[in-house]
This record gives sequence, structure tokens and C-alpha cells, in this order.
Amino acid sequence: PADYRINVLASFVSLKTLAMASLLRRTITGLFLFSLFPSPAATGSVTIPLSKQYEPVVRNGRTVMYKTAYFGDVSIGEPKSQNFRVVFDTGSGHLFVPSAECKSEPCATHSTYSRSASPSHESIDHDGNKVGPEVTDYDEVTIAYGTGEIGGDFVRDTVCFGSAEGERKDAGQICVRARTILATEMSPQPFSAFEFDGVLGLGLENLALD
Repeated sequence: PADYRINVLASFVSLKTLAMASLLRRTITGLFLFSLFPSPAATGSVTIPLSKQYEPVVRNGRTVMYKTAYFGDVSIGEPKSQNFRVVFDTGSGHLFVPSAECKSEPCATHSTYSRSASPSHESIDHDGNKVGPEVTDYDEVTIAYGTGEIGGDFVRDTVCFGSAEGERKDAGQICVRARTILATEMSPQPFSAFEFDGVLGLGLENLALD
């Protein structure tokens, strides 16, 4: 199989804990477990700088603790990239970003993915089979996290690690064909409170849908 590595030179936090993580370097080797479709050139490594956000927890008018999230950039689609900030989460096994069709409160304040803006996308069913343009009733799935949940349907598109400007792909990016969940529903917590748009699951295979 192709060899994929993401070197994360900062901390990240699982949505299951949203607790402070210590500085670490993690290398993910092998196929990502949210159904990647590798291209021959998609090998090597890329370093993704992470942003950090603190969200205070207030009780009785006092801040008693902080929830912390760490997230980095990915871009989806060709020829024009759609950029998203995602949490790299070892507690889940899927990539999801908000859909342009989402009407939930959190989607109004986050970047959303538009099928029509990405000619490279393929609408797919739960099993990964391509569905034709005549299909409007897509297979849907609900993913529950330790905090909050999302529901949506599936596409397969080009996912690049790191953000891109317009139609320009950086030479240092690694791009792959990946199954992505487009969230048409997102719970207010935790997604309204944090700046990241979605989650890129790096968990084991049993955390992903078959």
C-alpha cells in the first residue's frame, strides 16, 4: 500500500475529552481508515501547523476551567480548493466537514462544502459506490462523538493536507481521494463554541463505518 505520514508538530485534543494535550509528534503510517483512494504521487510526509483555541467553562459567574481544541488546515476539491480547519482526532474514524446544505446553527459560522463548486467530487452511497446525478435522496449517517453529533451524506473528493489559495496546490501538499461526510446537521455543542469546521478521524478501523 501507499505510505502516508502526517507529522503534527503541536498538540491536538480528542472531541471525547476536549482536555489539554501535551506537545507531541505523531506519525500516522499506512492507509487512513476513513476510506482513502490513493494516487501514486500521494506518498511522503507533510507538516501541518496547528492552531489552539481556549473556551472557558463558567459556573456561578466564575471561570472554573478551559476546554481546549487544536486544529489544522485541509483543502477539499479541484480545481478550486475549499479550505477547512479540522481537528485531527484519534478517537474517531471519519472525515467530516459542514455541507452548504446544512441549516443547523453551527453551519452558519463555519466554512461549508459545496458540491457544485467541486467538479472533482463524486456522490457516493454508504458502501462507497458512485451514485448518478439523478439521485437526490442520498444515504445518510449519524456520527456521535463524546461531545455532540453530526448527520450527513457522503462524497468522494480530493483532500489535500494544508490549505491552498484558489486553484493553486502547494508543492509540499499531499493529496488523496477520500470519502468525506458532508454534515447537513450539527449539534450546537461543541461545534458552535469552537472555530474548527470539522473533524479528520485518525482512529482505528473499528471506529469507521464498514
